[in-house]
Amino acid sequence: MRELPDQYIRRNFLINFFEGALFIAGGSFISAQTVLPALVNRLGGGNITIGALGVIVWIGLFLPQTFAARYAQAQPWKKKWAVRLGLIQRMVILVLSVVIFIFGKQNTLLTLWLFFILYALFQVLTGVATPFWFDMYAKLTPVGLRGKLSGMRTALAGGGAFGGAFLLTWLLTNFEFPSSYTLIFFVTFILQFISIILQNGIIEEHPSAVLPIQSVRDYLRQLQNVFLNNIPFRKFIFASTFLILAAMPLGFFTVYGLKHFHAEESIVGQFTLMMVVGQGIGALIIGYFADRFGNKLALIIAAGALFAASILALISSTLVWFKISFFFMGMNLGSELMTRHNLVLEYSPIEQRSTYIGLMNTALAPLYLSGLFGGWISDLIGYHAVFLMGGFCSLIGIALLILQVHEPRSAAIEIDAEK
Repeated sequence: MRELPDQYIRRNFLINFFEGALFIAGGSFISAQTVLPALVNRLGGGNITIGALGVIVWIGLFLPQTFAARYAQAQPWKKKWAVRLGLIQRMVILVLSVVIFIFGKQNTLLTLWLFFILYALFQVLTGVATPFWFDMYAKLTPVGLRGKLSGMRTALAGGGAFGGAFLLTWLLTNFEFPSSYTLIFFVTFILQFISIILQNGIIEEHPSAVLPIQSVRDYLRQLQNVFLNNIPFRKFIFASTFLILAAMPLGFFTVYGLKHFHAEESIVGQFTLMMVVGQGIGALIIGYFADRFGNKLALIIAAGALFAASILALISSTLVWFKISFFFMGMNLGSELMTRHNLVLEYSPIEQRSTYIGLMNTALAPLYLSGLFGGWISDLIGYHAVFLMGGFCSLIGIALLILQVHEPRSAAIEIDAEK
């Protein structure tokens, strides 16, 4: 595969840096861990409904990816698909803003249903776009720069979201519902719309290596062969199942804080502030470790941050201490997903990157149904049980990463040495 000229690598790096930061910063305004649970709670949703939100967030994002990857691996040009799908995705956010403004106060049940339908569409579009975008990202970003780009982009987004958290607090404090959430979604739309305009400026100079579109039967057989033949990848997926189960409590931190500490809704802005600070700091630290020592160690650090968040939420006796759990949550959210994707890229052949990304995400997607289980457990036993289970799964995942998962770069170094 031809290498991009240095000036194109620098251009694409900068565009990816800024557009990714805008997308992430915009997403912090409608954080699925802080803002959206508060909105669902405001619209009358209970713990099971909040658990369903987590299911939509992750299954909507991940389940379509294997099927989208079947087409992505056959497309020589990735950018046009990533931009087109991304533009439609942004329009859904604008529609959500309008729906909340029109129906939010008059009919909360209708608004709740429309929110779930439109947000599910938003996540599915994101999932369909991901194999195209990630293949483009891997194609245009040298492996030694991926951790740096991820860390810098998330850190810049954290800086923007830091200021945005104050704006979020101000909107929730000074505007009544539904105007407050209408403005929150509109700010997200503006930031993410600018990001897609920037993304359109990326230079994709040469086509990608492609595989022909296969029949569904042949494609499924190919996926089966990946699991059978790529043992390191299979071990990594097994360890990742516990990292996903460890995320079960994420949707319940905010609602627990509001109820247990009898906090005002404006506290959601402070929770988000702590989370984005954690995202920024964690992304820089974990991005450095990813480039310097490999993505396996970076993923262990990210998993350890989620463990700290669950345990701190479990033992916090004051709101001040509880807020710190959002810092560790942010460290995980700002790095875990990207680090896991970067690790998969190093397990996969170049022409099958879309397939590996989609296969990982689709295989793990059903595990996010644990959010519903978490809602049921929180109703039956209490939130502490959910935090405890999350922490326990984090420990198992970390142990499997240390003992079973191999760092792909180490294997490459060994092969080179033998040559």
